[in-house]
Amino acid sequence: MTRTVEADSRIVIDRLLREAGWDIEDKTQVSTEEPAADGRADYLLLDSRSRPLAIIEAKKFSTNPNLAQEQAKEYAKSISAPFIFLSNGETIFFWDYKNAGARQIDSFYNREDLEKKDILSNQIKPLEEIPIPVKFYHFNKEIIVRPYQKEAIQAIDKTISKGKRRMLVEMATGTGKTLTIAIILKRLFEAGVAQKVLFLVDRKNLAEQTKEVFTEYLKDYPTKVWYGGKPKELGRIVIGTLPTISSQLERFSPGHFDVVITDECHRSIYNLYRNVLNHFDALHIGLTATPNLGHYEYVNEKEKKLVRNTYEFYDCWNHASISGEPTFAYDIVDGIKDGFLAKYSIYLAKTRITVQGVNYEGIDYKPSDLERKITIRSRNRLMVEEFRLHETQLGGSHPRKTLVFAVTKNHAAQLKEHFDAVFPEYKGEYAKIITSDTQNSDQILADFKKQPFPICLISVGMLDTGVDAPCVENIVMMRPTISAILYQQTRGRGSRLDPKINKDSFLIYDFVDNAARFNDPMLADAVPGEKMLPADFTQQVEEERKRKPFDFIIVPESEMSDEITSREIINIGPEGMAVDKKTYTEKFAQTIKTMETEPIVQKILEDKVLNNEEIQKLMEKLNAPEYYFNQENLQEAYKEPSGSVIDFIKAVFGKYKFPTRKERVEDAYSSWLRQKNFSAEQTKLLVQLKDRFVAGDTEITAEDFTKQPFSSQGGISYALSIFGEDKLKETLEEMNHSVLI
Repeated sequence: MTRTVEADSRIVIDRLLREAGWDIEDKTQVSTEEPAADGRADYLLLDSRSRPLAIIEAKKFSTNPNLAQEQAKEYAKSISAPFIFLSNGETIFFWDYKNAGARQIDSFYNREDLEKKDILSNQIKPLEEIPIPVKFYHFNKEIIVRPYQKEAIQAIDKTISKGKRRMLVEMATGTGKTLTIAIILKRLFEAGVAQKVLFLVDRKNLAEQTKEVFTEYLKDYPTKVWYGGKPKELGRIVIGTLPTISSQLERFSPGHFDVVITDECHRSIYNLYRNVLNHFDALHIGLTATPNLGHYEYVNEKEKKLVRNTYEFYDCWNHASISGEPTFAYDIVDGIKDGFLAKYSIYLAKTRITVQGVNYEGIDYKPSDLERKITIRSRNRLMVEEFRLHETQLGGSHPRKTLVFAVTKNHAAQLKEHFDAVFPEYKGEYAKIITSDTQNSDQILADFKKQPFPICLISVGMLDTGVDAPCVENIVMMRPTISAILYQQTRGRGSRLDPKINKDSFLIYDFVDNAARFNDPMLADAVPGEKMLPADFTQQVEEERKRKPFDFIIVPESEMSDEITSREIINIGPEGMAVDKKTYTEKFAQTIKTMETEPIVQKILEDKVLNNEEIQKLMEKLNAPEYYFNQENLQEAYKEPSGSVIDFIKAVFGKYKFPTRKERVEDAYSSWLRQKNFSAEQTKLLVQLKDRFVAGDTEITAEDFTKQPFSSQGGISYALSIFGEDKLKETLEEMNHSVLI
C-alpha cells in the first residue's frame, strides 16, 4: 500500500529507530512533537544525560525530506540539538549542520555513535595544526618521511579540509602505503577527526602485516584483527575482511567507524561490497598500487568497469576527460626516478607460437591454450635453459632470487622438473612450488626470503600480491595475462630495494609478450634474447593434438545460429582461457556437490558465519586451476552480478534465491543515490528512468525521453531544464555504468 501521509512514514521511522537501538517509548531517549521555534520537532533524540542530541524531521513518502532543511535547522538551533535527521521513511539524510552539508545514509545512528559524533565535533582541530613528522623510530630503525609520503599526507589533509569524504591514494608496491596511512591515521586521531577506524583487506597475511605496522607505530590506539565470529570487544582500529564485515553489518550503525580504509580497493568496489562500504557514514580512503592503468593499455572490458567503478566510488572520476583523478598518485616510474624503487629491465625471449598461437587443420589455438590444452615439454625446457644461460652471462656474487609465474599446477610441476634438470648441482633444492595445494607454503616463503635455498619459487596465483620480499631480483613471466592490473602486481614483486644485497635493480624475463601487450614504459630498452627460441613447434603441436583431442570445436558460419548461441563463453584464469558458460556452471555444481559433507559447506548450508580462515581455505580450494571458481567468474557465468561465492554454493542446493532484476537494480540505485544530492524534481525523473530499465530497457539514452511518461512531461527539453546539458549527460552515463546492472 502506498504511503501518502506523514503518519504512514512515521510508522516506518518508528521501526527504523527501534532497529537502530532506540527505545521510542522511553522518554529519556526519544521525545515526540517537541516544542521548537515556530512549531514542533517530530522527534527529539536525547543523549544519556537527557540532553538534545538530534531532531528528526518526518515527511510523507512522496516528499523529498531534504526539502525540509531550513525548517529543521531552525528547530534544531532553538533547542540546541547539534544534529538533524530528515526522513520520509524510505530515505534518511543526516546533517551535521554546523560542519557539513546533509548526506544520505543507510539507517539511523544509534545513541552511542551519535554521542561519539557530538564529542568529536566539539574537539576537532584543523589538520594543518598537527605536525607531519620528519623522522621517527620504527622497530628500532630511524625512518625519514619521504617527500612523496609528505605530499600524500598533505593531499589528504587538503581534501578533508574541503569537506570531501572520499579519497583515493595510489602508491606503487614498495613505496610504503601502510606506513603512510599509519601516519595519516595518527594525525586524524590527534586532530579529533577519528576515534574508531576500520581497515579492510582481502587476505589474512595482509591483515597480519598491517597489524604489525600499526601495533608498532600506533601504540596508543589498540589494533585488533577480526577474522570471523563475534568478538566481544573491538579495538580503536579494526582490521578485517569485507566478507567478515558484511556478515556482521547489522552490528554497526552507519556512524560506528569514523574512517574506513580499503586496501587494494579496486578488488572491493563492486556490486555487493559497494553496498557494504556505503553503509558506513565515514571518511573513506581507498589504497591501491594498481587501479590507474596510466602507461598501460586497457585490454579487458571487465577491468575497465572495475577501474572506473573504483574511481566513481571515491568521487575521483572525471566525466569530461573520461579518466580517473586520484587524490594522490605515485607510480613505479616516479619511484624509480626518485631512487626509492628498484629500476628494472626486460629480457625478451619469445616464440611465434608463444605469442601468436598456432593454426592446425583450420583451427586457431591461442597462446592461452598452451599448458591448458597442449603442453610441449621441449618448449618449457628451452625457456628454463634460456633463463640459465642469461643468468650465467650476468654473473654476480650470489644466485639471484627468482619468482616464476606459471599457468597451472601441472605447468608448475613440469617447470620444477626442468629446473631440477637444468640446475643439477643444487640436487633439487634450486626451485620450490607454491600453489593452493602446497601444505607448508608459509615456511617455504620464509626460507626463500631468509635462507640460501630455495633460490626460485614457482607460483600459480599465490604470489601476485601481499608478498614483501625485497630479495627478489628476477621475475620470470611464463604465464600470459589479459589483465593490466595483474601484470602490474606481478611486476611489483621485484620493485623493492634491498640494501642487504645491494639491490637497486631487477630483471623481468618475459617469455609470453606481456610487456608489449601492456606497453610497459621500459619496453623501449628491452633486451632481446641472446639465443632466440625455436620459432616453430608445429610438429610437436600436431603430435600432442593426436594424443589429446580438444574438447572445444569451432562451429562454421554455415551452421545454424542456435549452435553458436548455445556456446556462450566466459574468460577465466589469469590468462583469460575461454570456457563455455553452461559447462562452467555445471562443473561448479558438480564440484560443490562433491564437497557437500565437508564441514565448511555444511556450515554454509546451516547459515552459520564462516571465520576468516574458513573463508580463505574455501576460496583457495575453489579459485584454482583449472576452472577458477571465484566470485567474479561465477557472477558472469550465472549472470548474477551481486552474488557472492557463498550465495552460489547455497543456490546449488536450492538454499538461496538470487534477487530479481528489479530488486538488484533497486538496491544499486539506492546505493548510488546515497552518494548524490539531487533535488526532488530531479529524483522523480531518475526514478522514472530507473523504472524503464527495470521494465526491460538495456540502456538509458536520450531517445527514452521521446517515450512515455517523459514525452508528456516535456521530453528532453524538460530534462535539460532541470539538470542542464552537462549534468544530464554525466548522470545518464553514471546510471548506465553503476546503477543499471
